[in-house]
Amino acid sequence: MLAAGLLLSLLAVTSAGAVGPAKPDDKWPGEQIKSVWFDGQPFTATAPDGTAYKMSYSPDGKSVKVQLGAKKAAPVAGFWRIIAEGYCVRWTGQVREKCFNVRKEGDLIVVRFGTQIVANWAR
Repeated sequence: MLAAGLLLSLLAVTSAGAVGPAKPDDKWPGEQIKSVWFDGQPFTATAPDGTAYKMSYSPDGKSVKVQLGAKKAAPVAGFWRIIAEGYCVRWTGQVREKCFNVRKEGDLIVVRFGTQIVANWAR
């Protein structure tokens, strides 16, 4: 009886880990982010609140984002750089850059600022 209970507990923990949050080693290295996403081709970044942006990061370190569905949405320019576990970007009007990590979680490409999800990327 005790063995069966331990086995069920182990299965529950294993199953929860499979669908739980991504592990730190699931972060994409900066060079992978650069090669897959920072090729100048536009993609959509959707925030948890549903706000969506058309974004592009060109190989020369420049970036542009435009809010989708907003009236008179003007493009915002920025600059990006790669770091070991992600990338950093500074948009026009911001004093400091922010650094993010990118992970594949299930079918989603998830961008995080620390542990906070800030967007899902899709092409």
